Amino acid sequence: MDVTEADVNRPLAELVESGNEKVLFEDIGDYYEMFFSIESTVLNFGQKKPALKDKTVLSAYNKLKKDFDGQKQGSLADEISKSVKALLVYNKIEGERNYTYGEINSCVKHLIKLVKQHRSPSGVGYLYWIKTFFEGNMPITDTEISDYIDEYES
Repeated sequence: MDVTEADVNRPLAELVESGNEKVLFEDIGDYYEMFFSIESTVLNFGQKKPALKDKTVLSAYNKLKKDFDGQKQGSLADEISKSVKALLVYNKIEGERNYTYGEINSCVKHLIKLVKQHRSPSGVGYLYWIKTFFEGNMPITDTEISDYIDEYES
């Protein structure tokens, strides 16, 4: 069974478990598939629209923090919403993990903090950071981290 357009246009409330509790992340890896769903959508959207800036990503995340439904069709917020809903539907079909609204909203709030943390004069510090992450080129040593920040976020 495939995820359909009708599935991703359903209200988020129909796809999540009950619960609005905020999540305090001990290990964000526990939510890897949610973060992957959101950030890979941002990366793909940015590849299609090279003029995308962090402020647009931040705006999309803020919109989703308030409401996952009814986003402007074709907008980044709409694409992220559909990606998250597709993950939720897929997980239900496969009998995999369910998420609560509180868990999803906590992930979005965490990403808002990351966008702000990775700001840069170029306006694409966060976008570059997720690109670097997905390419597997994250800095590891203190020197590499310092060099990365100097080059891309200062």
